[in-house]
Amino acid sequence: MAKYFLPIIFLIVSIFFSRPVSAQKVHNSFVGIRFGTALPMGELASHKYGYGGYALLGKSFGGEAAWFITPKLGFGVDYSMNSFNFATGYYVEDFYQANSADYMNVNMLSGPWRLKTYMGGAYYKISLNRKFSSTLKLMGGLFTARSPDQFFGIKTYMAGNLNWYKTGAKDRKFTFLTGVSLEYKLYPQVSLVLQADYTYAHAAFTFITGNTSSYTDYLGMPVFRLQPGINIHF
Repeated sequence: MAKYFLPIIFLIVSIFFSRPVSAQKVHNSFVGIRFGTALPMGELASHKYGYGGYALLGKSFGGEAAWFITPKLGFGVDYSMNSFNFATGYYVEDFYQANSADYMNVNMLSGPWRLKTYMGGAYYKISLNRKFSSTLKLMGGLFTARSPDQFFGIKTYMAGNLNWYKTGAKDRKFTFLTGVSLEYKLYPQVSLVLQADYTYAHAAFTFITGNTSSYTDYLGMPVFRLQPGINIHF
């Protein structure tokens, strides 16, 4: 992770300290926090048995900071944590239908999908009027995901009760994030924000099934986030 972000952070810090008067004058540089919803899309949200991720509408928390070298152009970093509950009822129904010849009953407990992003990139600010502005961003960085921990309780025709635990797997990808925000200025250095972000990664989750055996599930993971928040400008 460090090899991606240290050059970006060094550039941002260098630019910030080389242009302190300009940044403070326009008050466009900021730090902010966000709380909101994360919408899983594509294969991540699909209920197609054997291929989909069965992820439900999730929760998101994040923070970001940007340093502007002109009134319009800046550079910054963005971090987010996202979790999506697993659609257990739909999955159990599909699982049973696919194995009804062998299984009498299927029960399941599941944890959530967990996703984090660590991004750095460019910001472009557009002033709409005295109170409203919009900021576009294009970023690259690290996308990390963990599949749910799951417990299965199966009643079979031939072998009676079978129970097993499926430990979640992790994957990391270098990918992109793009976003746009609408900002309302409450005070010269405080504003309310509505942030919309989109990111995507094609993840590979490898599950160990024995000392020498494993299998890998591939999953497209597009995510759209809508987050209200607050910015503190400096």
